Amino acid sequence: MKLFLVLSFVLLGAISARQLHEAAPEQEVPTEQGEEEPGEPEPPCPTESESFRMIVPGSGGHTCRYVFVNNCQTFWRAQQLCARCYRGRLASIHNYSTNHRLRCTARARTNRGQVWIGGITSRRHRCLRSHWIDHSPWNYSNWARGNPRNCRKSCVALCTAGGHWRNVNCRARLPFICAY
Repeated sequence: MKLFLVLSFVLLGAISARQLHEAAPEQEVPTEQGEEEPGEPEPPCPTESESFRMIVPGSGGHTCRYVFVNNCQTFWRAQQLCARCYRGRLASIHNYSTNHRLRCTARARTNRGQVWIGGITSRRHRCLRSHWIDHSPWNYSNWARGNPRNCRKSCVALCTAGGHWRNVNCRARLPFICAY
């Protein structure tokens, strides 16, 4: 009966689709890349005191640049800040050496036990699939015991104590590492 009344009001224009959406219970689906998080204004770019830059010489003359940001954000908001403020993305990690360097720097420069990196894990049917948001190959991983967990979709955080990776709800607010 209640559904009938709501549908009647919608058809008559008495209730907008936006009002219905706002009244709906919150879902556990993380905000997708590029979507705005409701109710939050876009934060300003991190200040010098909120961030630390690091340059890592790579093989073949390729240089990797990273920014460690202490200003805690959700995964997708952190990705938006990486793109807007540094023209980069959340960091992808492809070897032990990079993982170790990023972990040591994050431990020294942030005040939290975990930081966002650019990985996403999702379940499709019974298979877990992990990928980097920069579309680089998933050719290295350093999962903590019991991870990745069998959940619908989650984001990847680097633990600053041991360097292992954990699945974390994408709406959690953590410091983050941008690569640019």
